[in-house]
Amino acid sequence: MAHFGLQEADSYIDYDKFLSDSFDANGYADAIISTSGTGDKAEVAAALSNLSFSIASLDKQIQNEVAANYHTLLGQVRGIRELEVVLSTVQTNIIELKRSLARLATKIRDPYNQLQSYNIQLENLQYTSDLLRRLHRFIVLARRLESQLGTTSSDRDMSAAALTLYELETIMQDPDLDGINIITTSQSFIQSSRTSVEEEAGRLVNDGLTTRNQTRMAAGLQILYNMKQMEQKVDELLQNISDELAREIRRAVDMSSLQKEMRGSSSGPAVRRVNHEPTFASQSQWSQAIWNRMESLTKTMKDGCINVYSLEKVLELKRDSITQTTYLETALKTLDATSLVSRFWRQLSATFERELREATKASTFLRSTFVSEYPKLERLVQDFLSQIALHNGVSMNDFSQSPEYIIMLRSISVFESGYRAKSKRENTY
Repeated sequence: MAHFGLQEADSYIDYDKFLSDSFDANGYADAIISTSGTGDKAEVAAALSNLSFSIASLDKQIQNEVAANYHTLLGQVRGIRELEVVLSTVQTNIIELKRSLARLATKIRDPYNQLQSYNIQLENLQYTSDLLRRLHRFIVLARRLESQLGTTSSDRDMSAAALTLYELETIMQDPDLDGINIITTSQSFIQSSRTSVEEEAGRLVNDGLTTRNQTRMAAGLQILYNMKQMEQKVDELLQNISDELAREIRRAVDMSSLQKEMRGSSSGPAVRRVNHEPTFASQSQWSQAIWNRMESLTKTMKDGCINVYSLEKVLELKRDSITQTTYLETALKTLDATSLVSRFWRQLSATFERELREATKASTFLRSTFVSEYPKLERLVQDFLSQIALHNGVSMNDFSQSPEYIIMLRSISVFESGYRAKSKRENTY
């Protein structure tokens, strides 16, 4: 009955306020006093009695719970003690493990630091060895270059010297070798050797072009190829030929220079003061001088074209000894062209057409000469083209179908049109 009474009374007790995290004992006491109004001791005593009863009720319930679960709680106590023993053992093992790890770290750290030091030494030794290897190679090549250049022209091997020079300069470009005495002292010798080899290569190529000697031309190109300068030299040669022909074309139709020439060969007045035009009496002399110049020009153009054909032929015959790629393929790849000849002809015909057009705009007499005597101009161009066809070993009929032939005749088509129009007017009258 007592147990039932406690439970029944317990149901009237409000435990929630005591379970709150914000519960304040002083605040609770103040609230009881405030509730009593005038601070009646009887009400305070009743509140204290309720608290005492609540405490007794809780204490009784705890005792009942402990009594009801005695064996379970006792087993948990034993389990906790056993767990403490296990935890103590684990803690001891952890401490021992940490000590073992510290000893192991010491055993590993020292060999690792030593190994790292050895690795750095090995890298430095490898770097030094590689540097010495390159220096040794440089010394060997420098001595080889001296023997290849020789003291007399018969002792010289320019092609091999070109290869040696290229390798020497490749080694010298390595920044790791900057400031090394043997490299610095050899620079002047290598530079002078390079100049000598380049001059010899240029002389061989130019002589080969001038004399149509393919052997000398091939020797010069071989030297330049070994020095990795062949493509640049080919481009330079083509540009020089084109520039020279452009100057010759301008000179041939330059009425100012023609005026000076006619003054030197004539005692009387041969020219009017305006636009360098000839007098009526001297027109035939001027006309003849113009055609003499044009004939000389076509011969010069023929020589230039043949030089280009010869150059392309030699480039096509020469091959790289390792890749078997022709020199022509290498040059065309660098110059971004499909054919040296085609590129040259396009430049030549464009220059020829442009210079004649500009000159005839400035000189009425020159235009009249080219239009009225167009058959003579056409014959000169045809003769020029036929000599090119003869040099290439093809018939004129076949050559007349080539792009070179077509674009060259097209460059004088404006004078052909003028001649046909003039002939048509004359036939009409």
